[in-house]
Parts: sequence; C-alpha cells; structure tokens
Amino acid sequence: MRRSVLLGCIVLTSLALAAPVARADGDPASDVLFFQDVFFPYPPPPASARARLSRAVASTYARGFRIKVAVVATRTDLGSVPSLFNKPSAYGRFLGAEISSLFVGPLLIVMPSGFGIYDGGRSTKAERKALAKLTVRGPSATALTTSAAEAVEKLNAARALRSKDIRPPIVYPRPVKARPGEMAQLTYSVIDDSERSREVIRIYDGTNQLALIRVPLHVAQYNTTRVVDWNTPASLTGSKLRYCVTPTDRAGNTGREVCETIDLGSGP
Repeated sequence: MRRSVLLGCIVLTSLALAAPVARADGDPASDVLFFQDVFFPYPPPPASARARLSRAVASTYARGFRIKVAVVATRTDLGSVPSLFNKPSAYGRFLGAEISSLFVGPLLIVMPSGFGIYDGGRSTKAERKALAKLTVRGPSATALTTSAAEAVEKLNAARALRSKDIRPPIVYPRPVKARPGEMAQLTYSVIDDSERSREVIRIYDGTNQLALIRVPLHVAQYNTTRVVDWNTPASLTGSKLRYCVTPTDRAGNTGREVCETIDLGSGP
C-alpha cells in the first residue's frame, strides 16, 4: 500500500537544511522559490488575489508545464538587491541564476514597471509574444498579483510554457524502524521542478537485494512525503537493512540514488 501524508513544518525544516538554498545575498525570493512556486510581496495581497495566482500556477503544472513567479511591489521585496527594482528582465536573470541548482525553467517577474520572463538563458520568444498585449494593472500588491495571475493564465492558454526540463529530482529518505515479519514504512520526500516524480526502491540485506518496488508517477512537492509499506520477511536475522530510492521526473531526468537504514531492532 502506498500513500502520501503531509509533514508541514518538519519537512520544510529538514529540506531547508538539505537543499542548496542561496541565503547569503539576502534576496527573499531566491529562498522562497526553492520550496514554493510563488513569491508574494510584503505585506501580502488579499487571500483572494493570492488564491487566483496560486490556482493559475497549479494549473500550469497540472498541464505538464512549469513556471515560478515573483511578484515584487517595492524595493524592500528585493532585500539586498534593491537596485534591480523596476528592472524585471534584469532581476529575472539574477533570480534565475540564484535558483538554478533546482529550477531551470520559465520564471515570471511582475513589478510596477511591467513583466519580465527568463528561462535559464534560453529563448523566451513564445512567452514574450503571449505577454505582449498585457499590462500591469497598478503598483499595489493586489494589482500586481492580479496581473501576475492574468499573465500565467495567458501563458497557459497560449501553450507558451514549453521549456525543456533539465533538472533531475532530489530524494530525501528517512531512517525507518521495524520488526521482522511486520510492516516497514519506507518514508521519503522528493523535490523536483516539474513537481512530478516516480521512484524505484531497492531493499538490501548487505549486498543481497530483497525487494524492488516501483512507485508510479505522483505529485512531488516540498511539503509532502511518500510512505511506502513493505512487509519485512519474518526470517530476517540481521539488525539493519538498507533501502535505496532512485527518483525520475516526468521528463525522464533521473536523480541520484540515496539510501537509508531499516533498523530491525525495534518497532515504530
């Protein structure tokens, strides 16, 4: 049996420690966009505006495409790089470089001066064409967030977000405790810029492979984990096993295999 459970703050904290987050330059969006798809300005716009933009972005991923969005209302939203305020294209290049170890894909910047679109140095002709007739509704956080939602909706309608996915997923398995003859809950999280992943799990007793489990394609986001149940053989006599997880995203990019222990000395 396979199922997903939310980990909330525990997962966010553990991934923040493990992932290569760029914090030294003080750019808030570069931190937020490692784990989320939208950076909102501060103070944030009303919940209704945030929800519309979030729905538009979620629709992008549901269609098999990708996008991240930074809504910047003031210089303060840029942290230590206020000189890039109202320079959405320049800031797009800066922010794209900051998060490139995890995400290389369409990055939409919305500022009072207009829109910027960046895709890791690749062509954004289709995106710019789709956005050409759109204008920012105003300088407030609400107007900018609404404009961002309209831009993402327009990009989806035009099917302009056809950027090639080149980043493999990253998997974070956790140590497991179980007893021989009982169920072991193999627990791990996956981060991927397409937010979709499938995994192969191999279970070892020393060098002897005991089992191979294939987990079908599923949503892979920063705040969720996977729990895969495996019935441990009652005949096992060793105190520790290994389970190794290899993730592959929807585009076929395969991440590094990462292993953790199954401790058979005690139950969960």
